[in-house]
Amino acid sequence: IDITWTTAPSKNWNGTFEYVDGTVSFKDPKQMYSETTDIPAQKMRIRGRGNTTWGAEGGIKNPYRIKLETHTKVFGMKGDKDWILLPDVQGPSLLRNAVAQRISRLVSMPWTPKYRAAEVYINGTYNGCYLLVEAKEADRDNKVPVTVVAPGETDGGYYLEIDNKSDNDLYFTTSRFGKKIKYKDPEAPEDAQRKYIEDYINEVERLLQEKRFGKEDGYWTKMEVPTFINQYIVQELTMNVDGNMRLSSYFAKDSDTKLFMPFCWDFDLSLGNCTYLGKDFDLPYYDGSRNGPKGWFVKIRGGYPDDWSYPYGKRDTYYQYLFMDPQFVAELKARWNEVKPRLDLIPSFIDKMSEYNKLAYDHNASANKNPRGTRWTYNPPDYFTSWSQAVDWLKDFYQKRLEWLDEEINKLE
Repeated sequence: IDITWTTAPSKNWNGTFEYVDGTVSFKDPKQMYSETTDIPAQKMRIRGRGNTTWGAEGGIKNPYRIKLETHTKVFGMKGDKDWILLPDVQGPSLLRNAVAQRISRLVSMPWTPKYRAAEVYINGTYNGCYLLVEAKEADRDNKVPVTVVAPGETDGGYYLEIDNKSDNDLYFTTSRFGKKIKYKDPEAPEDAQRKYIEDYINEVERLLQEKRFGKEDGYWTKMEVPTFINQYIVQELTMNVDGNMRLSSYFAKDSDTKLFMPFCWDFDLSLGNCTYLGKDFDLPYYDGSRNGPKGWFVKIRGGYPDDWSYPYGKRDTYYQYLFMDPQFVAELKARWNEVKPRLDLIPSFIDKMSEYNKLAYDHNASANKNPRGTRWTYNPPDYFTSWSQAVDWLKDFYQKRLEWLDEEINKLE
């Protein structure tokens, strides 16, 4: 991916990003994804994105959002204008986001964004390996599966983000669990629309907190529970510190659905790539460690958004109450055993991704675009000297995590 710009994207003092003009071209010289080897340069607009990922590791690989001038089919993916470039600069294996999205597809989340690994050049200078990912947008047929509520109506499609970070998005705070929920689409809902969806989610939280577990009159009447089960499997299996309904978690609702979780996102700090997870969330010790592949995380820690006293997440929220419901547990166990054979395939997926992208990953490392691949403070318990060692560690962590969860989920009652 060749990007040119005259002015580099930057982050404003208030944490927002603005688009700058530029051009971009896409090249697939070995036709890995399509018969098209070269998509000529076209006009685009590009801006920065992300919270902690923007500026991470000194900004050597920042994340971006691209808006093309025309709908373009890139690397065999469906034609679109909007794309996201994820740098994976905080992950020494470069694979955690790809692995998580593969798991998302295997458990059949309502939508899983397509992605491709690519090398990015900016103004002719190599900038490292990225994932080019479909942008997160409401699109009933192709992306987040809702039709956005029409003006003057209330019972329609809403696309929302749970995120305790401060920025300029319009948001509300739920009455029971204090969740900060941002409006993604519509971005500026009418007063009646805001009241409708806020009341709906507050009612979900009331039913959970009051332990109204009946399928005929409890939270089941307001939630598409299978999507919460599938989301739980992805988040618990990856031990994703940012995915426990605290950051980068998403809700949606349409006129013909209950509240559901449409997709999974943001797995830089997952699968053991978070040295502070065990301490900050006060996880129990397993085999002398709180950062290892064994132990519950999402099940026992709530990720409460304003719970900044140590340890975080001690107050119960959605999943803690869901696990009090025997019907939820039974359906989780059944779903786990249904998808477990698919999850067994992830190590071979990791091997294939490593094989396909070896030359690019080597280039990324030799250009010093993978600092966490060789810095011991981010690599417990091993000191990596290459991205391939980090991949082996990731695969081992995953296999042990999967084995532990399989045993423990089947013990639940």
